[in-house]
Amino acid sequence: MRNRRFILGIDQGSTHTRAVICDSAGVILGLGKTFGACHSIDGMERAMKAVAEAAQMAREAAKVDSNQIELLFGGLTGADWRDEYDLLTENLEMLQLANQVRVVNDSIIALRGGTQASYGAILIAGTGANCAILSPSGESYIYHYYVDDYLQGGTGLGRSALWTIYRAETGREVQTKLTEAVLEALEFASVDELLRAQAERRLPHDRVKELAPLIFRLAKEGDFAAQKIIRAFGVGLAELVTAGFRRFSMREIDVEVVLSGSIFKGPGTLLQDTIQAEIQRDAPHARLVNSRYEPVVGAMILGLEACGVEIDPSVG
Repeated sequence: MRNRRFILGIDQGSTHTRAVICDSAGVILGLGKTFGACHSIDGMERAMKAVAEAAQMAREAAKVDSNQIELLFGGLTGADWRDEYDLLTENLEMLQLANQVRVVNDSIIALRGGTQASYGAILIAGTGANCAILSPSGESYIYHYYVDDYLQGGTGLGRSALWTIYRAETGREVQTKLTEAVLEALEFASVDELLRAQAERRLPHDRVKELAPLIFRLAKEGDFAAQKIIRAFGVGLAELVTAGFRRFSMREIDVEVVLSGSIFKGPGTLLQDTIQAEIQRDAPHARLVNSRYEPVVGAMILGLEACGVEIDPSVG
């Protein structure tokens, strides 16, 4: 085993940090998982501690030493600005987990883990949202903080629900079952009380994002206003993808768009149908897919490709 080459893939998000070690043939030899962290929120020390712990678990399972690992390929949350890539790379290098280190945003490894080809797009929608594009030539674009507020996953949908019932209260929107459902969920007696709580910043952020399931349920039941929210959300997400395709001249090629995150698991298909239709207006050969592998496998695949290993499309 001493002469074999090994890759360490890292997936670090806010909820978990995962590690995988494979050989140059792509055979997975060891896995590790520990707590999540974001360097810009939890501090660099905690973020690096999580990486080290997950990597140690994977190394012990694989029976591989750090000096045998050719490349650490990490997809890390909080890699949003150019200087953060350099900062994270420097701190990962100090851990001495591999001979070389490469850092990308965690959306990129999720994208690569989701597609058969080495290029494509990903829409991520959970509590928040992101969109990333990988071109056939290897260029990438990640929206990061450029994603509109109303598109920010469950949080954005929750805010849209609030403004929908405010509009309905003032006669600018059709009457909707959202009003009763939201008031009950947030435990307010009237729209006035709810609006005042929001204006006075007494409305907890976590409660707002929890409104998303209500929107999907009522939309499936035929509520026009709820359907309108989901359609607008889908049109906005599709626009992120099509703008990215135009950036890299990808509108006329066969390309996969990966859907990732809890928002896409809501009842009904209105959101997916809207996204598909809107994207295909501009990129007729694009198709929506669910992720094939976990993001940490995407880190592994990108690490292999960075080392010159050709990936069989049927596998990666």
